[in-house]
Amino acid sequence: MNSQEIKTFCILFFAVLTALTGVGIVVPLLPVYARDIGASGFYIGMIFCCFADPRDLLFSSSRRSSDRRGRKPFILGGLLGYAAVAVALYHTTNVTMLISIRFVQGIFSAMMMPVLQAYVGDITPDGREGLTMGIFNLATFVGLGMGPLLGGVITDHWNLQTAFATIAALALG
Repeated sequence: MNSQEIKTFCILFFAVLTALTGVGIVVPLLPVYARDIGASGFYIGMIFCCFADPRDLLFSSSRRSSDRRGRKPFILGGLLGYAAVAVALYHTTNVTMLISIRFVQGIFSAMMMPVLQAYVGDITPDGREGLTMGIFNLATFVGLGMGPLLGGVITDHWNLQTAFATIAALALG
């Protein structure tokens, strides 16, 4: 990789790291939060399902669309969407809102994650794909690993709304 590609890779790595740290922050706290606002077990399941379903349905189409329209608008849109979702989570007062917000978060995830991977593929030299994607995927696992611990610490020391504000800050960082 040349210096510009290394710089781009580092930016993409940081984008995934911050976005998935934010996802990691919220995931273990959602069932408790949902129960506090009146969700039954079924609705807690819906909260998680409504994130995964749109992401799964839109995953391939966002990658194809970014092939035609460019990668950056999808990545920036996804990060801004994650920040907006965090602000919405901060203001959530009922289960229906929480399910709707998670659905929208799944859409933003579909906009961002496959496009980030495609962008890394674009800048990876031939013969280095495995190593480069392995390093890139490290951001995913570090973010998902750090997020729950960070979310627990933030919630214990401050409150759940501070955890949501942290997610917004990470997405905008």
